[in-house]
Amino acid sequence: MAGMLLRMGDKPNVNIMEFVVDSESEIQYLPTTTTKGSGIFANNPNFNFTIPIGSTCIVGNQNDTLKVYMLFSFGWKEL
Repeated sequence: MAGMLLRMGDKPNVNIMEFVVDSESEIQYLPTTTTKGSGIFANNPNFNFTIPIGSTCIVGNQNDTLKVYMLFSFGWKEL
């Protein structure tokens, strides 16, 4: 089991990342806690790192609705 203290009072404890993508198919290429960005993001320096759990991604262009994903130790999960 993994866990992380993201905020204590008004101060952040870690630098969680926020991403925005056009489609759910792009989620698989985002960085995770163990892998850097791959596929369409492989050569982009903005995705060339691993990221902490608690990071989020907003997915647009999905049947006129937005979807939000959060990163956990096992990968990205829709909220």
